[in-house]
Amino acid sequence: MATDPIQRVREVEHESVLDLDAHHALTRLAALRPSTEAPYLTVYLDWRPEGADPGRAPAPPPRPSARRATREESVSRRPARQQIERDLAELVEGHGPRGSAFESIGVDAERIGAYLDAELDPAAQGVVIVACSAMGVFEPLALGLPVPTRLAVGPTPALFHLALLLDDHPTYAVLLADQHEANLTLIDQATPNQGVFLESSDYPRKQHQGGWSQRRFQARAGERVAAFARGIAEETQRAIEEGGVGMLVVAGDEVITSALDAAFHPAVKELIVGTLRLDNQASDQEIVAATLPLAAQAERDREAEAVEAVRDAVGAGADGAVGAEATLTALQSGQVATLVVVDDFVGSGWADFAFPLFGVGPVPSEHPAGGDPAALVPIALEEELVRLAVSSGAEVQIVHTALPVAAGPDSIPEPGSPLPRAEPAARLDEFGGVGALLRYSLVDDQPTADR
Repeated sequence: MATDPIQRVREVEHESVLDLDAHHALTRLAALRPSTEAPYLTVYLDWRPEGADPGRAPAPPPRPSARRATREESVSRRPARQQIERDLAELVEGHGPRGSAFESIGVDAERIGAYLDAELDPAAQGVVIVACSAMGVFEPLALGLPVPTRLAVGPTPALFHLALLLDDHPTYAVLLADQHEANLTLIDQATPNQGVFLESSDYPRKQHQGGWSQRRFQARAGERVAAFARGIAEETQRAIEEGGVGMLVVAGDEVITSALDAAFHPAVKELIVGTLRLDNQASDQEIVAATLPLAAQAERDREAEAVEAVRDAVGAGADGAVGAEATLTALQSGQVATLVVVDDFVGSGWADFAFPLFGVGPVPSEHPAGGDPAALVPIALEEELVRLAVSSGAEVQIVHTALPVAAGPDSIPEPGSPLPRAEPAARLDEFGGVGALLRYSLVDDQPTADR
């Protein structure tokens, strides 16, 4: 057909005050130089308000004994703001009354409070802040999803929970189409980010004659739908490749979805995680609500596949490692292609960042490499595993341990009994809750599991 049915193609930018490109921030934070003299503060905040009003409530009248003290004019309705204020005050007091750590933490605490009170947009659902004034670092991230409120202190940023949020909510695309319009929207952190809008012409126009004229109209109409589908498929592939998107949900009627199925490149078809019916005039909120469960299930499936891939690689003596020690060794060597770890993994370890050298367990009394024992510092093993993986360009796959909530009294565990775990997590638990797929092995007979 000579006539191109695509009448208009328009790039769509969804304005947002949120840091939707948090993947690049994660990489940047993982590359920060360690600081053993003055620690990094990593603040995670569930920034959802208490009640429906995200503003601030009037402060209660001061007690007579406190009237002479300066007091802020209002009290945040967000519980996380009050909790982090208490935690920071205790942290500053615990590092006083002098020293480089005390000075750095004091400056960071003031800067964090000022950011939360005056700079953070109330639309944020979650907040991550990495701060170390001694290193000149203050990195705030306003997120579209909540994170558990916590404060971590250490020689490097605590990135496990940020990696968990990004792994749980990967960027995905939603293609919403009919025979006349198509909207491709990229979803980050359950928030529409950017997209492409395509509109077709109304060629061929409906004819009133029957017979040959009607058959010609139907043939031309079918050609137009097929050509429009090819245009949609090309724009979809371009946007997905440029955005690094790993999932696609397709929504539309049977006519256009069938045409799209014939037009999609095989590489795009592999990314489709679901097809559904959705009105072409659906709002952004309706699109996210309808498609988010599909993306979440696809992520659970990928977690299960990653666990099985690690088990198969280790069982075959191929490029896999399991257990904290073997995985940490592989990360130090830059061997890891994919780190696979359960979401409740915790462990203790040590590091000499100057070598660099890392180990599992308590800090040794003697330096394993003959260096200065004073250079050895304790680390949270789960944080260091993620930091090393991200900084070396490895993929991080964090496996959910919780089962979906089931209906009925039979699903409620007995008091005091351990909570049931998802099958992929239970299978990884057999190897200590952590493993890796390797890019290569240093030697053919290298042990790849803790024994």
